[in-house]
Amino acid sequence: MAKLSFPGLADYERRLSRLMEGVPRIAGKAIYAGADLVADEIRKGIDGLPQQTGVTKQGLEEGLGIAPMRDEGGYLNVKIGFDGYNARGIPNALMARVFERGTSTVKKRPFVRLAVNRAKGPAEARMAGVLEEEMKKRMV
Repeated sequence: MAKLSFPGLADYERRLSRLMEGVPRIAGKAIYAGADLVADEIRKGIDGLPQQTGVTKQGLEEGLGIAPMRDEGGYLNVKIGFDGYNARGIPNALMARVFERGTSTVKKRPFVRLAVNRAKGPAEARMAGVLEEEMKKRMV
């Protein structure tokens, strides 16, 4: 009967175990890296809003944030959105919706959707780069 031998298998198994122990932290690091890029693009979109919306722009800039990561049925997610109120006491999320969709009196000026579309490819690439880098660190 033939004898099979796999040199280095124990070492490879140890490396894989080390990698699996760090998966939540590695995934979180990659997700936040992509979310940061998207949030930065949204900030650029806020800068592009008309000047007459000074108070509103300031509120949107201050209220933009990234929520803590949540595990939703095996899917790790973060949400980027607006929190708080502007200087006039109007919710920032409402003002973002007004600009994004428009109203009967306010012309629509989408900035979130366009920013997300611009950032999608680069964010995915950054996330993949972070994952690859972290995996290489653990597999050494």
